[in-house]
Amino acid sequence: MSGRPSQEVRASWLRSALTWGRPDAAPLVYTALDLRDRPDNPDHRFDLTVEAGTAVVAIGDEDSGVSDLGGYALGLKRPIAGKVEVFGAPVGAMPHYDLLLFRRRIGYHPVGDGLLQNLSLRDNVALPLRFASDHRLAEVDDRVAALVEDFRLRAVATHRPAAANEEDRRRAAIARALALDPDLVVLEAPFDGLTGRAAQDLLDKVRRRDDGSRRAVFVTAQDLVPSVRRMMDRVIKVVDGAAVEENP
Repeated sequence: MSGRPSQEVRASWLRSALTWGRPDAAPLVYTALDLRDRPDNPDHRFDLTVEAGTAVVAIGDEDSGVSDLGGYALGLKRPIAGKVEVFGAPVGAMPHYDLLLFRRRIGYHPVGDGLLQNLSLRDNVALPLRFASDHRLAEVDDRVAALVEDFRLRAVATHRPAAANEEDRRRAAIARALALDPDLVVLEAPFDGLTGRAAQDLLDKVRRRDDGSRRAVFVTAQDLVPSVRRMMDRVIKVVDGAAVEENP
């Protein structure tokens, strides 16, 4: 007997997941988050709203708690205190299978790249389309081919990650995050080790949706080069657990 859920069960999960959220809600909202176990100022809380179509970066050192923000948005971890909403849905309170399906609306790039080492770059890009979508095989192949071309991966598409350079691995990982054309993209330290020109090119591709509009982008990092900062709509410095607005 197969352990895979039936088509009827999967359809039921999808209907349930689609009931979460509100169409008019901001893509990502952090409210009164406690980012650290033992803050110097326990009354400080982190508040931030990522509006539709905007690119926002949260910058902080390794002890600031900024590295946890991506996981909170995906529901991979829960904050000590406070609330996280994605499109109006409280991701920390969603049932497991609802959350898995709801994440189709979120593109995610983890620290490093998260690529599977036993797959080619092309197959890594294809993963969300093959396992988290209902696309036909031909549609998957067409979408992957378009992403490989757009992210300049054609010459290395059959390479496994270990045989590719850092920039190509990062291009593949970000292309994978965009495979389902998500409404919100969360990127953890996506430009570390890249040239300013490569980082600018990748951020431009992330912001631009298939229909030409701009998607919501939330980046976490310890720092950004000036040329990339200037592409952001908002730059937030995490200081002693609180969000402090800076000039891009």
